[in-house]
Amino acid sequence: MKNTVNIFLALCLLFAFGCSTKTSYTPIANVQEVPLGSTFKIGEITDKSGFVSPANPDESIDLKLAMGESLRKALKEKGSFGEETSQWTIEVEIVEYEPGNAFVRWLLPGAGATKLKVVASIINENAQQAAKIAVERSIGFGGGYTIGAWKYVFDEVAREIVGTLTDPSKRAA
Repeated sequence: MKNTVNIFLALCLLFAFGCSTKTSYTPIANVQEVPLGSTFKIGEITDKSGFVSPANPDESIDLKLAMGESLRKALKEKGSFGEETSQWTIEVEIVEYEPGNAFVRWLLPGAGATKLKVVASIINENAQQAAKIAVERSIGFGGGYTIGAWKYVFDEVAREIVGTLTDPSKRAA
């Protein structure tokens, strides 16, 4: 019984430290802060990660498209998508991306991690940057249940960006 409890606790700790998300919200001085309840449109998404997608079309990943789709989905889920009516624009720079490998994560936790690091700029109607949201997501542990992490890492990062814009507790320093 004691061994079972120890194994369970070890697995819980491993799972807890196998996935991580770091987020920072930085308002820009002397520019109106983004009000809660605002709606957003999606602006330019740039990729500076240096990731080269595999030549095989079945394995190909369009990072900008994946980020845009995930951001649109997250905004719609929160009721914050306002393509035509919004005065606020979210522009995203993909800084780092690694698709990782679920099999390697299963064999050797920490290796084969899926990583996505972005910096989202919130731009007002006067083309001024009002805030920056840096999000870094890493999935470094797991096996079969982390298959497809290359895709859902974009969903999680997008939800974190939108959550930061819609939840005042996530903006606190």
